[in-house]
Amino acid sequence: FKLVSYILKLVLTAVILYFVFRGLELRSVLENMMRLSVGVILLLILGSVLRHLIQLTAWRMSLRINPAYVPDLRAELHSYLIGLPLAFAFPGGFAAMGRIFWVKNSSHIDSALAFVVERGFLTWATVTFAATAALLYFPGISPLWSLPLYLMLVTLPLWSKYLFYFWKQGEPFRAHYAKSAPCLTLLQIVAALIALTQYWLILNSIQHISWVDNFKLMSLTTFSNTLPITIGGLGLRESFAIHFLKNAGFVASEAISATFSLFLIQDVTPALIGLCVLWKKRN
Repeated sequence: FKLVSYILKLVLTAVILYFVFRGLELRSVLENMMRLSVGVILLLILGSVLRHLIQLTAWRMSLRINPAYVPDLRAELHSYLIGLPLAFAFPGGFAAMGRIFWVKNSSHIDSALAFVVERGFLTWATVTFAATAALLYFPGISPLWSLPLYLMLVTLPLWSKYLFYFWKQGEPFRAHYAKSAPCLTLLQIVAALIALTQYWLILNSIQHISWVDNFKLMSLTTFSNTLPITIGGLGLRESFAIHFLKNAGFVASEAISATFSLFLIQDVTPALIGLCVLWKKRN
């Protein structure tokens, strides 16, 4: 079943990419990417390094939710890097959970819990930013139901610790989770702001766009990362970018060049490094 699901989603990724690139000249996309100055590229690389350091820190903090876990920085770093290429194995990045087999813990289940916590805060930040952008972008949304849901979403890190009461075996983790939740929340907010600033730098290399407009449009675009239906978010992210950025005057080739540029710097390059680590530790 997993193999069939993977093949179907791989086909879906290819189909979406076909329709995205149909009628576009690949040359125009590459030309837009080549227009990035050395200074902008260096800032993008710096931002990507900071984001990965933030995610590594979030992974390490999530592991420490288990009071029986013995910290090992080397293993934590290797497991994080190995998870980067694994994220491309299945849509939604779920295969990145394979990193739990490269870190020692009291059990693989406890490491899996750490992965779920880390991914949970990452997803929360993405959805919260998208929800904030949606309230600004779609003024016709009724506040009667949208604001209560929005407040529940924004405050989720504050009350999520009470979910451990419904899990009898989770009692030892609750206190450590409650202490870590505020820091994990802040880390993912900073990571999201860095990503949005990176997009702003790329888009401004093509044509002017304010940071606020960039926040609204790219927050809605990055929401596609939470939809596990394509490999590495390819195709779906580009479709969202084309749809939303056209309202700011960006043509399809410019929108695609923005998402592809950051994808190559922030996702593909680190994944290649992680692949080297995985190859060395394959046994």
